[in-house]
Amino acid sequence: MVVKKLEIGCGNKPKEGYAHFDIRPLEGVDVVGDARKLPFKDGEFGEIYSRFFLEHLLRQDAKLTLKEMNRVLMKKGALEIIVPDIEYFCRLFIEGDAQKKEWALNKIYGFEKYPEDHHNFGYDFEILKNYLEEAGFSRVKRVLPKTDKDKQYLQVKANKAGN
Repeated sequence: MVVKKLEIGCGNKPKEGYAHFDIRPLEGVDVVGDARKLPFKDGEFGEIYSRFFLEHLLRQDAKLTLKEMNRVLMKKGALEIIVPDIEYFCRLFIEGDAQKKEWALNKIYGFEKYPEDHHNFGYDFEILKNYLEEAGFSRVKRVLPKTDKDKQYLQVKANKAGN
């Protein structure tokens, strides 16, 4: 059996090997829609990947989206999420020079290069873990950064609860 994989919020850099879902009709996007109401069947996917997407949603919309992600995952389904680490960027803003402060603000609020390119919420591990557990995920684990550059990102893996 081939496990179907879904990337939510792929933008203009879709990950190879996944079906691609985004709110914008960009090249490489397979399905355009609103992640708060995913147009997929219950348990349709074995894996969901989402990179630099969740921070673009309002808190309540993020919670709805995480529940939708859980709904479309099959039993033993895996979720991987990567978001900017708000703790890292707050520290960078406080301790950095003008250039680092500007970078931190861009990562906290978004670059504003297109209408959806703004951030509505920031995550640290504790907040994201709580939201994932509220949405029905279990075994929520932080993936430790492999490089110094990766320290600016919060990478989390989880599974559908009850597995």
